[in-house]
Amino acid sequence: MTRSPAIARRHDPTMTDHATRKESAPMPSRRLASILAAAVVPVLASCASARPHADAEAGRPAVEGRVAELLRRYAEDDADGVLRLVDPAGFIAYGSDLSEVVRTPAELRRLMADDFALWRSATFGAVRDLDVRVDGALATAYFHVPFSAGGRPPVVVRFSTTWRKSEGRWLLTQIANTVPTVGSSARELIGR
Repeated sequence: MTRSPAIARRHDPTMTDHATRKESAPMPSRRLASILAAAVVPVLASCASARPHADAEAGRPAVEGRVAELLRRYAEDDADGVLRLVDPAGFIAYGSDLSEVVRTPAELRRLMADDFALWRSATFGAVRDLDVRVDGALATAYFHVPFSAGGRPPVVVRFSTTWRKSEGRWLLTQIANTVPTVGSSARELIGR
């Protein structure tokens, strides 16, 4: 009686690699899975890069307006106005210092009071590189903006914000800012 390579290998560990190689050839179901994966991945990728639907486009100007209002109210040292933009269901703000993690209205008021006690004034320039994404009741707005504190020369600040739509209004639920470096990208550092 002749055994198949798989059965022979189980019973005879000295079988040659030839029999093992023959058994490990892709099964038809593996081939099918590979073909499907090759076909599905590009389709999913194209969906991810497709233009958002009309509802998302309609929300974009409203979020852009909230960004402009947030910057204006902060520059005016208007803590009450900033708090009216914040989601009362919960928010978090990450300042430029590691210690600046704000979760409550009182902490936000304190942060702004400290900022303006130090600087006395703040101004923002024109928003650049604005990227707004809207999907249902959530939106993000990432951007760069020149910022000057206390009449000092401006620095570019990078903001990342998340907004939640509640009762027709976009409310700030997350914000983080950093001062990006200039001349310290990996490409620039490798070239040195």
